[in-house]
Amino acid sequence: MLSDLPPRSFNDITVPVREDGTALDCCAREGDYEVYVKWLSDYLHCQPIPLSPAQELWLAESGRTPDYVIFQCSDELGYFIGELEMVEDSILSGETWEEWLSHMMSVWQEIEGEDRDEFDDWLGMTEATYQRIGAELQERCAVGAIPEHADIPFRPLLAWALRQVDDAQERYREIDWFFLNLWENLSK
Repeated sequence: MLSDLPPRSFNDITVPVREDGTALDCCAREGDYEVYVKWLSDYLHCQPIPLSPAQELWLAESGRTPDYVIFQCSDELGYFIGELEMVEDSILSGETWEEWLSHMMSVWQEIEGEDRDEFDDWLGMTEATYQRIGAELQERCAVGAIPEHADIPFRPLLAWALRQVDDAQERYREIDWFFLNLWENLSK
């Protein structure tokens, strides 16, 4: 459910530079992924990236562990990226929470069977989640062009988690797992 997606923040969009001087703003070339994951695992361990107030609250809710934070960020984004993009499109079009909910209810009433069960995730989203996604969307739009890396919205949370991991190889494995879990869930 979208309400399970950890809060996003777009306060750090730094990317490394390749040996040829170009920004590694997407992993399009052979070897880019490994370079990016190595850089990111070291960067997040050392860089003081502040948590947003929503992220601080989310972390405090149940004493989340570093492993859980990394899992939740990749898992929920992977499962619900399509739904997130649809909600963002609704927000960008100016649709209020009430209008969005009314639209979702009318669609729900028109479908039957198993499709209706899948729709329960939509109807379980709260107004607070809709408003939070809207605030995150405003922040993202204010930043301008953002590199194509899925970790960027969760960097403050990932940095929080990796600062608690001393071993560089373990940090690499954690970030590699973040991306592998994300892509696995995107494919489902």
